[in-house]
Amino acid sequence: MSNDARFRIVDVTTDAQVGDRGTLDATIKNVGATAAYDATVALESSSSGLALGQRASDAALVGSIAPGEEVTVPYDVSFTPTAPIREYALSGQVSFETPDGIPRADQGLSAGVTPLSEQTFAIEDVESTLRVGEDGELTGTVENTGPVAADNVVIQYADTAGNLIPIEQTAAVGSLDSGESTSFTLPLSVGGTAEPGLRTIDVAVTYRNDEGATRAYSDVVVNAGVAPERDSFSVAVENRSIDAGGTRTVEVTVTNELGEPASDLEARLFANDPLETGDTDTGYVQSLGAGESTTMTFELSTKDSATPGSTYPISLDFRYDDVDGDSQLSDTYRVPIEVTASESGGLPLPVILLAALVVGTGGLIVYRRRQ
Repeated sequence: MSNDARFRIVDVTTDAQVGDRGTLDATIKNVGATAAYDATVALESSSSGLALGQRASDAALVGSIAPGEEVTVPYDVSFTPTAPIREYALSGQVSFETPDGIPRADQGLSAGVTPLSEQTFAIEDVESTLRVGEDGELTGTVENTGPVAADNVVIQYADTAGNLIPIEQTAAVGSLDSGESTSFTLPLSVGGTAEPGLRTIDVAVTYRNDEGATRAYSDVVVNAGVAPERDSFSVAVENRSIDAGGTRTVEVTVTNELGEPASDLEARLFANDPLETGDTDTGYVQSLGAGESTTMTFELSTKDSATPGSTYPISLDFRYDDVDGDSQLSDTYRVPIEVTASESGGLPLPVILLAALVVGTGGLIVYRRRQ
């Protein structure tokens, strides 16, 4: 028995990370005096955090091992997501035949192996152009904070908030070595009923490991500001008065507040009794850049029933094409118009009626006295 082959585990390494699978390489050395034939190397894990294949143990047939020879045996292993970073105990044995064909087993082999830390990512330098009722972007930097390189890294929107709609569900950033970082842009649309303010948004980072298998790291949240809703356009009327019973042109200054160009911009003026729009109740401009203003002219008149000193509203809305070529209809904008007394020299109708009543009454009195 003392002349039989004997074995020792001289080295164990693994590329497996916590929460993932990989390869464990165990190097076995024949420290005996004779060769071993039809050798089978079996390893077993004594911890639930480490599995060999689908079980706690696995065996590999390696053939013959000469005295002093070392053989490296690969095993498929995996570590659970909750496995702590420490050395995990392995026990093993080598079953073989002697040169005389007698079966033997060298038991009691032992070794330890430590996994690589979990593959993690960090998202930093987050900036937001999100605004209620508009499309925007979430930009930032993603860093591979794990111990190994990650291929085909993708930032994925993983939130379930109904008022944040991903325009694109993912943003690919390519491969990242350990410690490497790169920027990303994730376009999002914010619903009109969303609340403005700071939002916590769930994202995930998917990638491929060394074996080409897809993995996901979900322990990532980002804080992004959502700005309040803003008017698509602003309107300004310098002269907001009109004579009772009169007609005038109204000049409206329209400013594009969209933050992007608008094309085929058509404005329409609306008025309610006692105000009326004239033949010119629409305005048009082919293109209006972000922040750019234009002046449109409309016709407005009042009925004789308008009361001087009273204020009545006129309304405008805008139909336009956005940068994607989609037709949009703006909110309705209201502007107050004050009715003033006519300066044409004639008396207002109420005054005329009162005067007629006084004159008529006076005439009746004189007539009766003469009778």
